[in-house]
Amino acid sequence: MNRTLKRVLGLAGSVALGVAGAVTFASAAQAHHPEITGTAECVDGGWEVTWNVELVGPVDGKITEINPTDPAIDGNLQVDAVGKSFTGTQLYPASATEAHLEVSSVWYEGQDNQIDGEAAGHVVFDGTCSEEPPGDEPEVSASAVSDCLGLTVIVGNNNDTLAEITMTPSTGEPVTVTPAVGEPVTEFFAVEDPAAGLTVTVTTGETEVGVFTWNAESLTCEWGVVYDTCDGLEFELSVPETAAETTVTLTPSEGDEVVVVLEPGAEPEIVEFPATGDELTVSYVINDGKSEYTGEVPWTKPEGCEEAPAGESPTPAAQLPETGSSMTIMISAAAALVVAAAVLFFIARRRRAAADSVSYTHL
Repeated sequence: MNRTLKRVLGLAGSVALGVAGAVTFASAAQAHHPEITGTAECVDGGWEVTWNVELVGPVDGKITEINPTDPAIDGNLQVDAVGKSFTGTQLYPASATEAHLEVSSVWYEGQDNQIDGEAAGHVVFDGTCSEEPPGDEPEVSASAVSDCLGLTVIVGNNNDTLAEITMTPSTGEPVTVTPAVGEPVTEFFAVEDPAAGLTVTVTTGETEVGVFTWNAESLTCEWGVVYDTCDGLEFELSVPETAAETTVTLTPSEGDEVVVVLEPGAEPEIVEFPATGDELTVSYVINDGKSEYTGEVPWTKPEGCEEAPAGESPTPAAQLPETGSSMTIMISAAAALVVAAAVLFFIARRRRAAADSVSYTHL
């Protein structure tokens, strides 16, 4: 019988040795006895048991009885077979839990010194044997992580039947990938409208694997305020008590890098960068231990920073007008340019209606 191995989900944990039965002559039985070993594996949705029988003795022995023979035994392990080594296989259904075999043998049959021997073997089926052949159905996994800008979806194939996996966002174009086993694919979907939210549905063929929803409620997406002054940029950095410790690295276009560690609920940290001429840009990296956000703040010189004419006393507004922007994450289509671990967000400036015309930006 030639069978193709399709699946091995469990191996029999017990390999049984034959037990010698009653014999006519004790001394001769020690030199003439059968031994049985058995193993099982899941093949074609059923348990295939392989029996190996050795007729131990100085001369060939003969198989005189085998029990049970249902399921049928395939191989040279048959009644009336003569020799020293025999192999046979039996097929049990997937629901079976064990197999048992008894073999009787004889040496010097019909002679005065005839020796009879018996042995039994037992195999316990350890594990689960599937009725379904492997590889017919793909095994797909999917998960997602929210950050301030959108949803990162991770999908993968878990067996050799590779499936096309489609990720369909509630806004935007679907993305279809076919990951290799052990090589998950990561895809970022930007939130274009925070009020509308975002969901991503993962499917393979007609099967829905999962639906993932953007959730930024537990995230800290504000890190302080930036002011444009007549002299340059002033950062007022802080995180709320519910946030994690956050490290902010500020690098000006000219000058030294400044690293600030923000403790939850602590007083704001003030960092100032003077402008050279009319140009200044400060790049930032914000890391809260889970996500990293990068970007830059260009300086915009406020109106009213010109020197007062000679002979006139400058007013406070003429000396140091101050504008700024609340540094809050503003999601836009440009966020789709996010790659790998660097999450880019953009600064939007707004002016608040106050007497001193101060505007600010939330980080």
